[in-house]
Amino acid sequence: MSTFWWSSCFAAKDVPYMKDIPSPGLATEVETDPGWNLFEMLSRSFRIDKSRYAEPAATLGEALAREISVNAGYTTAVTPSTQTHESGSGTKNIYKQAFNQTISFNGLSPYYARLTFYQYLEPSFQQGYEPDFSYSFGVANYSPDTLSLEYANYGGNRLNPKSGEDFTNFNSGTFTTTYRFEIPKPIVEFFHPAENASILGWASHNLTPEYEPGKWWKQWFGLGLSIPIWGKFSFWTQANIYPDSSKHALGDPDFIYGFGYYDWSPGGFILAYSSYASNSFPWSPDRGGSFTDGSIFFGYNFDVEAITNFITGDKIHRKKPSRTRAPWGPTRKDWGG
Repeated sequence: MSTFWWSSCFAAKDVPYMKDIPSPGLATEVETDPGWNLFEMLSRSFRIDKSRYAEPAATLGEALAREISVNAGYTTAVTPSTQTHESGSGTKNIYKQAFNQTISFNGLSPYYARLTFYQYLEPSFQQGYEPDFSYSFGVANYSPDTLSLEYANYGGNRLNPKSGEDFTNFNSGTFTTTYRFEIPKPIVEFFHPAENASILGWASHNLTPEYEPGKWWKQWFGLGLSIPIWGKFSFWTQANIYPDSSKHALGDPDFIYGFGYYDWSPGGFILAYSSYASNSFPWSPDRGGSFTDGSIFFGYNFDVEAITNFITGDKIHRKKPSRTRAPWGPTRKDWGG
């Protein structure tokens, strides 16, 4: 599997950033620890956020911004790779580059749906596993002590499939269950000197029904954390464990990581490096992956409210940017002003 596939398409998917961990929202009349409660956690995880509808939208732009977010991005591999022409007539050493446009439907947050389209700078060298579009949906929460249930398909989806190609293969997507938690204070103090610093950790279970044609039920576990550096700069990493070694492919990473500037607010931008290459632990027999196997991503979040109000001639009603959900990924938080 090409390292660019992991670096490009997944770079736009799993670049977590945590600045302020939102409160789990447990209300109590006494200053005592209520303890962990499964039903409270499930209720908090699947409850629809109605706060954005507390007041009626003053303009069409404000109404649209409550429902959707839009992002455009560009990804380039750090190093070139040898790619085969779509006709099979030859190969070429190129820097894989792609443009993408993402629209997210977030009106029933934490329930969401997301669709991304890709355009490759050299389309004749687009590989079979590199999609024309990808999609995901589910329940995504970004507070500690919450559960997320999501499905994402980044396989070789084709808008105009040729012979032997599929519009999409639902079985090749991945179901992810994620539990998020706040890292204990002594560990936080080790990583970050700020007195009020918070670090979000997560544990996930991932299941792909058909991970290769005719091969079924691949699963792996992930354990990760996101460490704030300064302002909107952060570093994140995740270790992966594959319980069935017979289903562990050579390109499956033992760990993934990234860092950069992440601003998911309307009008904000993202400039980040990420590595989804076949990174290996020192004790792993499949040694592989290096820093140069990663990719660099630049993305811009359109201000849907401001753009719509400009077109309609409405005045901007808000006093601060409207809330928006990060365009990608199960390890993001819900950003907002």
